[in-house]
Amino acid sequence: MSLADCHRTTFGKFLSEGVWNIAFAWKGIRKFVIRTIYKCSSSNLPIFAIYDDTIAEKTKPSSQARSPIQETSFHQSHLKGKQVWGHQLLTTMLSCGKKVLPYSIERYKKGEKSKIQMVCDIVESLPSPKGPAYGLCDSWFTNKKVINAHFKKGYHLIGALKTNRIIYPKGIGIQIKEFTQYIEKNDVCLVTVNNSKYWVYRYEGHLNGVDNAVVLLCWHESAFKKDGALHAFLCTDTELDNQTILEYYSKRWPIETFFRQTKNNLGLNTYQVRSTKSIDRLLVLISLTYIYCSTLENANNSFSKGLLICRNEVKKGNIQWIYECAKNNIPIETVFKTMKVA
Repeated sequence: MSLADCHRTTFGKFLSEGVWNIAFAWKGIRKFVIRTIYKCSSSNLPIFAIYDDTIAEKTKPSSQARSPIQETSFHQSHLKGKQVWGHQLLTTMLSCGKKVLPYSIERYKKGEKSKIQMVCDIVESLPSPKGPAYGLCDSWFTNKKVINAHFKKGYHLIGALKTNRIIYPKGIGIQIKEFTQYIEKNDVCLVTVNNSKYWVYRYEGHLNGVDNAVVLLCWHESAFKKDGALHAFLCTDTELDNQTILEYYSKRWPIETFFRQTKNNLGLNTYQVRSTKSIDRLLVLISLTYIYCSTLENANNSFSKGLLICRNEVKKGNIQWIYECAKNNIPIETVFKTMKVA
């Protein structure tokens, strides 16, 4: 709780009218994140650049609304399986070891750059890796353009694949989902990833737009060749074994955790500012807060622990202030008024 004697609209004005530069702020954030990740990668741990999008959902305004939130529109929600109203946010996080930090959050603007191009532009700004480095993405971004952008920066790509993608076993083009009819139990191996076991078939060769890559066809141990159980993954680093590819891909999950934590704790889904300038600035502050909490000395690279530490420090500060007021004989009514509980 803030003891500042100001109206809540002050924060809105800070976002909409304050004199500060978003591009310069992001430059500082990225510089700090890169430096932090580099320190971690010096022990030969791989760097991961993780991409995904989410929707900051809003209520669709009526046609009579005088000042609706700018540049909101309908977007397809994979989580809800339908179109929802709001802003679609493309996010990139950098990860190494236990450190996972936001590197970029951008609003997707319909009619301007595609999300594919947005990812390619972000890749151009990534740090040049000193060791192994991988981009991680879902099937939406696993394509030739994104793969080539990573190659230019010295990164491999590991991404999910849609099961209608064409592979060329023995030179014959066939969709992945159709090819599974020819796979038998003796063609797969059992791989353990994060305490779960999967049957895995490995294809290595040509795909449309990719000269050579590994494609893994995976089923949970209890669902071999069952309808809807197939998952496919592409890896451009053909030297990795099956288990390592799947373990590396599982490191994409923290971005989903990031979305949940920022929506539940930092207002990513509940902001009420209306101008795009204010919203873009708010995304900067959300990223800064997440980084600050995650990198606190006793947070152990955990945003949740860091947030708890920060909240406890605020509570301690308030209690200390009340204690000092009591020592200085300040009337209790003044304490109530300052703490806005009068």
